[in-house]
Amino acid sequence: MAQPVLAPARATRRPSTARPDVPRVEVAGPARRGVEFRLDADALDPTTIALAAARADVVHLVHSAALPTPAAVRALVSVLEDEVRAVGRDRDEVRVVLEVETVVADDEADAARRRIAVAYAEAFSGLTWSPSATWLVAPRDAVRAAALDLAARAGVDTVALVLVGSSARHADALGL
Repeated sequence: MAQPVLAPARATRRPSTARPDVPRVEVAGPARRGVEFRLDADALDPTTIALAAARADVVHLVHSAALPTPAAVRALVSVLEDEVRAVGRDRDEVRVVLEVETVVADDEADAARRRIAVAYAEAFSGLTWSPSATWLVAPRDAVRAAALDLAARAGVDTVALVLVGSSARHADALGL
């Protein structure tokens, strides 16, 4: 008599932390339900990436010397997707979030001044990567479009805006 094969049961409904159908923009906030991993410069090693692929509902990526550009983020997302498939999970089960420092300006002229200020501070900081290339600096009415463009270039599911300084006062006005 043949033994029945028992397949692991999979939920048919995606958890609220699952990958969205289209890229999203949100203001960074406290962790939600589910298992979350943060892959920053200190955690970018094969073991942590494999653990995130196997267990995480949400993986947060942070720009650093290890992830200095959207292209570097896209490469890491590709590695993470390969790991997710290697452990037998569906990519839709994992939401990849890029956290981006964001400066909300009053208008385009103010945004240009703020970009110059970030570049000036960067020139004297001694950092091994370029915040001026990774920070989002835009007028309030252009922040969402800039973040969605970044999500497309980086290959992430969500861009979480980490509002810097006085930009936090714009959180409600961004309508995210």
